[in-house]
Amino acid sequence: MKKIRTLVVMTIAALSMVLGLAALSAGAADHLDAPLVQTDGRLDINDVYTFAHGEHTVLAMTVNPAAGVLSPTTLRSNPGSRYEMLIDNDGDLKADIAYIIRPEKVRANGQQKLNLYRKDMETGKQRRIAAGMSDTNLSIKTGGWFYAGLRDDPFFFDLQAFRDQVGGAGGSRTFCDADAVDFFAGLNATAIVIEVPSDQLTDGSDTINVWARTSMRGGQPFDRMGKPALNTVFIDSANKDAYNSTTPANDLSAWGDRFADVLMLFGGYDQATADTITGLLLPDVLALNPASSDGFVGTLNGRQLAEDVIDFELTVVTNGGIPGDCIDSNDKMFMSDFPYMADPH
Repeated sequence: MKKIRTLVVMTIAALSMVLGLAALSAGAADHLDAPLVQTDGRLDINDVYTFAHGEHTVLAMTVNPAAGVLSPTTLRSNPGSRYEMLIDNDGDLKADIAYIIRPEKVRANGQQKLNLYRKDMETGKQRRIAAGMSDTNLSIKTGGWFYAGLRDDPFFFDLQAFRDQVGGAGGSRTFCDADAVDFFAGLNATAIVIEVPSDQLTDGSDTINVWARTSMRGGQPFDRMGKPALNTVFIDSANKDAYNSTTPANDLSAWGDRFADVLMLFGGYDQATADTITGLLLPDVLALNPASSDGFVGTLNGRQLAEDVIDFELTVVTNGGIPGDCIDSNDKMFMSDFPYMADPH
C-alpha cells in the first residue's frame, strides 16, 4: 500500500510540473500563498474558523504566519488597513453584516489598541462595539467577546512531505513516514476572535455564510478566505492575487472550470463528478448552521479548531490517492473557553 501511495504522489507531482498547474502547490493552507500576501504577513489570512458555542457563534481568523519569525506579531495599523469578518445571512453570497477590526499604532510595549465595529451592509450604519488593548479578552457592548493577539498557530500539517512529494521540491519525505513532522508545531500566529449571540447573525435563517477579508488603503483587496486551502490547492501562482480579489458571488463563474480541471487531473473524476464537487467547494465561504454541532469534515458545516481539514481535502482532491499526512492534531491543547486557541509559544 505504501508503494502504491508513493507512486500516486509521484505521479501527481510529475503531472503538476508537466502541465504547469499549481494545484497542491508548496504553500500550506493559506499561509503566504499568493505573491501579494508575501509582502506583508500582517494582512495574510492564514485560516478562518466559525463554529457554534452554545447560543453563540465564534468567528475567527489568523494572520501573521510564523509570527515573530517570518511575520510581525501585531496587526497592520496603516491608515486604511482593514480586517473584516463577513456574514451573508440571506443566501445571496453578499455580506449583510461586517465585523471590522481597526488597530491603532503599536505602542512601545508591543500592544495595540483595537477597535471593533459592526456594520449593517444594507443601511451602511456602523457603530463601534468594542475597544481595548491587544492580547486581552474584551467585552462587546451588544453581547459577547473580542480578542486579537498572539496565539499558537492552530493549523497542523506535514509541510515538508507536501513540498517534497506534491509541490515538486524533490526531497525524500513522503506522507506518513515514521518521521512525519508537524511543520507548524511551535509556531505562533496573530488571532482575531469574535464571539456573539447567534441570533445577531442569522436574521431568522438557518444557515449563514462566513468569510474573512483584508484590504489596504483605498479598499484595495489584499486577501480573502473561507474554506481552508482552496487558493493553495487549486489556483496557480499567476492567478492567486486575482482569486483573492474575487467576491464569493463570482467564484463559480470565475474559477469553477479550473477547479473541475484540477479535480479531473488529480482525482481522476469524470466531468459530472468534478462539477458536483466544485459546487460543494465554491463559493469560497464557510456555511454554518449555528444550531448544529457538526463541523467542516464530512458535512462542510463551519470549521472547528481541532478538525483535520487537510486529510479531508487531500482525500477529496486525489480521490483517495492521498488519504492524509498522519498529522492528526495540534501540538497544543485548545482552550474550552474564549478565545479558544492555545496560548502562544
